[in-house]
Amino acid sequence: MPTPLRYRLRRLKRSVLAKTALLTSRASSLLGSTDALAKMEYPGHEQGRRLVIFLPGIDDLAEDFERRGFIDDMRQHGIMADAVAIDAHYGYYASRTIHDRITDDVVSAARSAGYEQIWLAGISLGGFGAASYAARHASEISGLLLFAPYLGGAPLIREISAAGGIGEWQPGEVGADDYQRALWSWFKQHLGGNDPALPIYLAYGNRDMFRRANGLLGQALPRDRVLSIPGGHDWPTWKALWQMVLPSWKSVLG
Repeated sequence: MPTPLRYRLRRLKRSVLAKTALLTSRASSLLGSTDALAKMEYPGHEQGRRLVIFLPGIDDLAEDFERRGFIDDMRQHGIMADAVAIDAHYGYYASRTIHDRITDDVVSAARSAGYEQIWLAGISLGGFGAASYAARHASEISGLLLFAPYLGGAPLIREISAAGGIGEWQPGEVGADDYQRALWSWFKQHLGGNDPALPIYLAYGNRDMFRRANGLLGQALPRDRVLSIPGGHDWPTWKALWQMVLPSWKSVLG
C-alpha cells in the first residue's frame, strides 16, 4: 500500500486528468488506455468458487476499496469470495476499450481458473462500466452490485422519464458506440420479466447527483434489491450502503 502522501498525490492527479479529459479528448491519452488493467487482488481462500471485480469511480483508484474497508467488510460478513479491484480509469472509457480490457485482463482469466461465479461491483463511473459490460456480456457474469452508478447523460434520462419509465420507453435505433442507450435498452429487455436471470443490486443516496437515473432503474428492479438512504455522492454514503447490501447479497451467493 502506498504511503498516505503518495496516495493523495496519485488520487489528485487522477481526478485532475479525468476532469480535464471530460472537456477535451486530447487529455484522455494522458491517462493511458492501451496497457492491461492494473489490479489489486484479495484472495478469500474459497479455492476459486467466487470472484468479485470492483470498478472505481472517475476520481478514484483501485486501492480505494481496500482503504475504505470494503474488503474487510466482506470478510466480517463471512463472504470469503476472492476479490480483485481494477484500476479502470476514465481513459479506458473514453477510448472505448473498457469492455475488452475487462474481458482480456480479468474475466477470461477467471473463467480459465474455474470460477463458478463472477460478480461486478461498481461505484459511480465504475457502476456504468459494470452495467454496460453486463449489457454486452451477460452470460459471462453472475450479477451486479451498483452503487450510485452513472447511467447516462441528462437528455437520455429525461427521455426515459418523459416516456413513463423503462417499461414505456422505446430505445429506437441504437448505434454501435452508443453505450448509454444500449445499456438502457438492455435494462428494458432484461428486466421485462418477473424473475431476471441476472440479479442486480442498486444502492444510492437520496441526495446523489445521479438519483433521478438511479430512481428510474430502481422502479424496474425487485424492491428488496434497491436501497436508498440519506446521503450524497460520496464514500461515507457508499460505505454505509455496502454494509447494508452485504447480508442480502450473501444469501444470494449461496
